[in-house]
Amino acid sequence: MRGLASVYCLTQPAVSKGLRGAHRSARPVFYGAVPLAWGGAVLTQDPAVRAAAYRLTLTQGLTYGLAVGIKHVVERPRPYVHRPLEARTDRHRSSASEDARLSFPSGHASLSAALVTSWGLSYPRWYVVGPGVLWATSVALSRVHLGVHYPSDVLAGTVLGIGVALLVHHLRHAVTPAPFQASSKSSLGPPLVIRMSF
Repeated sequence: MRGLASVYCLTQPAVSKGLRGAHRSARPVFYGAVPLAWGGAVLTQDPAVRAAAYRLTLTQGLTYGLAVGIKHVVERPRPYVHRPLEARTDRHRSSASEDARLSFPSGHASLSAALVTSWGLSYPRWYVVGPGVLWATSVALSRVHLGVHYPSDVLAGTVLGIGVALLVHHLRHAVTPAPFQASSKSSLGPPLVIRMSF
C-alpha cells in the first residue's frame, strides 16, 4: 500500500503531467507500432526489418492474450474498488464497470514492456533502448498514479511483457516462418546477446 500511495499522491506538476502524457500516448503506440513496423518492412524490403516486424507482432499478440487471460482468472479488483482513492481516468470512473475487477496484471505495463523489449532486441541501439525504457516505465507508473493499478500489477505486467519478448527472440528461428526470417547476414547473433552501439 505504501508504494501505491507514494505514486498515487505525487503532487509535482511536472511529474504528474509527464505520467499523464505517457498514459495518453500508450494506446496510439499499442495500435500503431505493429502497422508502422510492417510499413517499414514493405518500404525497405529488408529481410531483417521484416523479421523484426514479425517478432513484434507475435510478441504483442502473445502478451495481450496472456494478460487478458490472467486478468479473467485472477479477477483482482482495481484499487479504487476497495481503497479510498478515485480513478483519474474516464474509463474507470465507476467501480461497477466491467473492467473494475480486471487489475492483475496491468495490460498497459505488459504491452509497453513487450513492445520496447522486442524492438530493443531487434535494434539494440542506445537511441532505441533508452527512450523506449523511459517511455515504458512512465506508462507503468502512470497506471499507479491514475489509481487504476497496484504496484504489483504493473510489476507483474512488466515481467510478463519482457518475458514474452525474450522468449520470442530466443526462439525466433523456431517460431518465425521462412518468408519472415532474416538472412544469416542480418542476424543479431546468438539468442539473448545484446550488442549496444553508441
